[in-house]
Amino acid sequence: MSRVGIVTDSTADLPAELIDKHQIHVLPVSIQLDGQTYRDRIDLSGRTFYKTFDQHESIKSKPVSYEDYALKYKQLVNLYDALIMIHCSAELSETYSHAMRVHQDFGQSHGCRVALFDSRQCGLGLGLIVMNAARAALKGYSFTDISGLVRRNIANTATFFGVPSLRYLRRGKKISGLKSLLGSAMRVKPILSIEDGSIVVKSKLFGEHQNMLLEMLDHIEEDIGGSRISLGISHAEAPEQAEELKQAMLKRFDCREAIVSYVGPSIGLNTGPQATGIMYCKSP
Repeated sequence: MSRVGIVTDSTADLPAELIDKHQIHVLPVSIQLDGQTYRDRIDLSGRTFYKTFDQHESIKSKPVSYEDYALKYKQLVNLYDALIMIHCSAELSETYSHAMRVHQDFGQSHGCRVALFDSRQCGLGLGLIVMNAARAALKGYSFTDISGLVRRNIANTATFFGVPSLRYLRRGKKISGLKSLLGSAMRVKPILSIEDGSIVVKSKLFGEHQNMLLEMLDHIEEDIGGSRISLGISHAEAPEQAEELKQAMLKRFDCREAIVSYVGPSIGLNTGPQATGIMYCKSP
């Protein structure tokens, strides 16, 4: 039986225990805080990132570099018969383009089969796609079957983020529709979505409820219908709101699993502390 390895980057926001259990290879993106560079989840944890968030004048993310990707690529093609590499949306990060360049430069130097995917997602939406691929690999699915599964999951994955304040969105440079939103009253609690690989303003909700994502459940239900889903809930130091979302989703939908994780720095630098997210992947 051929061995298929699963590779992603740290924007997938998967909990460490799931990464270890499912033997997923994760390349860290970099986070720059006032010019100092940290490797996501290696030198900088989610808790530390949000604890010091307001202390930094400049927060930026950087993709996995070509050099770092090439090093990992050369290691893995010698360990596996095939590799499935699934990365953050090319609209939001250059990691995928660096992966493509590495494969173009070194793809003829080995006998390992390689498939590269732009997930069109970021955060735990990406993580759900990766998890489904990793489970299939551990069950012995073929390279071709896992590749097909990834394509179907990319088409069936959705992400929504509730942001409690406009304060942190002002830093966002990759959010479509942000300019008009910033002219709104500060009590607006926007909902962001990932559509066609880009972060967009989905709606502008007014209200005092801590978790405005609950207001989106009717819209989400229209999309999910009767499908069974893999559910992801992410939060940025907002565990109570995350639990509320999780219970609401479990009650309303047929969930095969529910993964809860931190909103990683790569998305958190746009949303700030207290953001919460719902991600789901519909079973094909």
